[in-house]
Parts: sequence; C-alpha cells; structure tokens
Amino acid sequence: MKLTKTDIKQKRAELVEVLLKIEKLKADKTSLEKTLSADFEQNEAAYRNGIATENGILIRRPTWKCVAKPVVEAA
Repeated sequence: MKLTKTDIKQKRAELVEVLLKIEKLKADKTSLEKTLSADFEQNEAAYRNGIATENGILIRRPTWKCVAKPVVEAA
C-alpha cells in the first residue's frame, strides 16, 4: 500500500497530536502525584502499621485466595 504525500502529511499531523496528548497526560499524572503524595504516604503508613482501635490494631493483609466458578450460559 503506497501512501501519497498528503496521506503522509496527515499521518504526521495525527502523530504530533497523539504525542502532545501523551505529554499533557504525563504532566497531569505528575501533578496529581505531587498533590496526593501526602495522602499516599498516610495511607501506606496505615496499611503497613495498622490502625489502632480501642479493641486492638486493625491490619489489612493481602490475600491470594483464588476461587473458580463454572461458566453459566443463560438460555
């Protein structure tokens, strides 16, 4: 499949738009990470150290239990 010069120019313009969008999204991500870093640190500390309650310490532990269920097709 041969592309004409106008097709190539159009594809290049589309590529530029996509690359600019990616850069904008990266900047947004970095900005959000900076804004929420304190919350992340607080949540990470609560996750690792547990949350003290009057009856003890509440610790969330990751679980690796997997459950398999049969596929049921509706008639």
